[in-house]
Amino acid sequence: MLPIFFVHIPKTAGTSFRKAAEQLFGSERVLYDYSPSAAETSSLVRKYIYEEKDLLGFYRTLCNNHVSFLSGHVNANKFVYLFSVSQTVTFVRDPVQRLVSEYQHFVRHHGYEGDLPSFYRKPHFVNRQAKILQNVPLEAIGLIGLNEAYEDSLAMFNQRYGLNVQSVDMNMGRADKTTSYELPKEQLEELTALNEQDIRLYRRAVHLFEQRKALFDDGKGYVHGAVQQMSEKSISGWAWHAESDVPVALDILVDGKHVATVESKDLRPAFLRLGLPRSGYVGFHHNFEAPLEKGSVVEVMVPETDQLLSKRRVQ
Repeated sequence: MLPIFFVHIPKTAGTSFRKAAEQLFGSERVLYDYSPSAAETSSLVRKYIYEEKDLLGFYRTLCNNHVSFLSGHVNANKFVYLFSVSQTVTFVRDPVQRLVSEYQHFVRHHGYEGDLPSFYRKPHFVNRQAKILQNVPLEAIGLIGLNEAYEDSLAMFNQRYGLNVQSVDMNMGRADKTTSYELPKEQLEELTALNEQDIRLYRRAVHLFEQRKALFDDGKGYVHGAVQQMSEKSISGWAWHAESDVPVALDILVDGKHVATVESKDLRPAFLRLGLPRSGYVGFHHNFEAPLEKGSVVEVMVPETDQLLSKRRVQ
């Protein structure tokens, strides 16, 4: 099995997930990167990443030692090319709840003495999830789990990668995790305004998760994909099957009428940094026979499962 890269966004159930992976694979087959000074950071990571700065040497050593899992508080861009975006997984969380949880963690474990507003106004903590996943399309990530739906996320992860990771609860915060943090109206409004990018990202992640879960519940495969460009003259994007290497057949509909079926087999060189499946030959393109009218609704569907890849209006 190819190794998995887990992007551990703080306070998203990541500790429970990585410890569960350690129980399955064994501590010798799990590596950690939590900064060069962190006690959890593995010696191989410390040597190759922080001392020798040899990422390729690190990945080759990792494979030669049959390492199955790398977890860390790192940006997705750090390792996504080596592991490939299909082998990259992460969990996200409601931005307000995540940030308050991280604040309380800093109070408990790092001696932070300021109030909540002084914490969430610090640039480092603003739009934290979006910064960590920056430049890696959500639609491309192998699995996006939700903190709020951890057990379902774990089941989908196991099915996606053919594993049997068991649920482990390592939460060190509140005993009651079923209730939400309540904030004064002024703080909630300010925090929401500061974290617009995170809120947009989280909404997209929830949409993708719900779509994937519906297919998972029906025993259907999922297609990773998105539209990159659309105009009144043409539409283009990328797509690949989560569990198959064949090109994806896609139906293009305009105002509910089928106009074309295309296959995702064009090269997308700009995305090769993500370690794409099919060596990057995952793109699709279609020129409309005549320019579309403004307001026309264009849909891209996976006909075998009715998965909706995109729905846009011509501007």
